[in-house]
Amino acid sequence: MKHLATITDKDITGSDALATAEPRIAVSAVLFDRDNNIALQYLSNYEVYALVGGAVDPGEDLLTAIKREVLEESGCDCEIIGELGYTFESLAEPNKSQKRYNYIARVVGEKGKLQLTEDEISWGAVTCWHPIEKALQLIKETDSSYYVHKFMRLREIAVLTEVITNHMYLVV
Repeated sequence: MKHLATITDKDITGSDALATAEPRIAVSAVLFDRDNNIALQYLSNYEVYALVGGAVDPGEDLLTAIKREVLEESGCDCEIIGELGYTFESLAEPNKSQKRYNYIARVVGEKGKLQLTEDEISWGAVTCWHPIEKALQLIKETDSSYYVHKFMRLREIAVLTEVITNHMYLVV
């Protein structure tokens, strides 16, 4: 899978410090609906947007994980169209790192009810649907003061820029 971006404290705080922790494995999707809008999870308590996705459970393969995460966070079954690439994040301050595999997908069937975790509920998570250019604009415009959210923002910008630059949304 193509490497899309590495995000470190250098990008956020200017520090050369790097995490030494083993990376958490996660997945995300640029999920298109039949109107060609993409799903964004909006964390209203933090005013932050993110693509739908999350951690890969122990023993779970990447494709099973992304379909599960899409269902939980968007209420939709999906068809995986292809791989976009991976991002790597090194957060020195809490000594955490993450390798996130990103996919392009489309909704299959009707949109259903979200199945959010307790954490997502406490963050005020809701799923909203926007044209991809508007989604990128929203992410760029909402620069949270939270350290972790700054990594998320740069990650999502890299992924959506890849889709837009290479016109990948035309295959959906």
